[in-house]
Amino acid sequence: MANSNQPLIKPYRPRGLSLLLLLIVALSFLGFADATYLTADHYLRLPLPCTTAGGCETVLTSRYAMVGPIPLAAIGILYYLAILFLAMLAYTSNRGQPRAVKLVLGIVVAGLVASLFLFYLQVFVIHSLCTYCLGSAMTTFILAVLSVLAHRLSVRYS
Repeated sequence: MANSNQPLIKPYRPRGLSLLLLLIVALSFLGFADATYLTADHYLRLPLPCTTAGGCETVLTSRYAMVGPIPLAAIGILYYLAILFLAMLAYTSNRGQPRAVKLVLGIVVAGLVASLFLFYLQVFVIHSLCTYCLGSAMTTFILAVLSVLAHRLSVRYS
């Protein structure tokens, strides 16, 4: 039986992994903010400044902007929140870290596939580009790179 007065020894976690997880948290928060703004725009009809010659309005009002009654941006909120919370779990908990990092990677890969499909729709079907949607796609791409690196470090040191 272990003495409860002795400090627990934490498993080694490389500094690079901590930095990657913090970057994933920060980027997922930015994605969450973007998706929240677009969801608020959908429901509240907020003014939506767009730098791609009105392409945002065209994309966001297209038939591809909704999954049934739910705007894609609302799904984006859940996507980014899942990444945010799992990355925070991985950062704060050595015990949950490898599994949480693996879950982040899986979610981000699914998001990357979805982002590539949505980019295809913007370019070849809708023929308009949405700045906010492109920002989300770029955020997901960077999250994918960071998640792959974090997963490699997590596997190496677990």
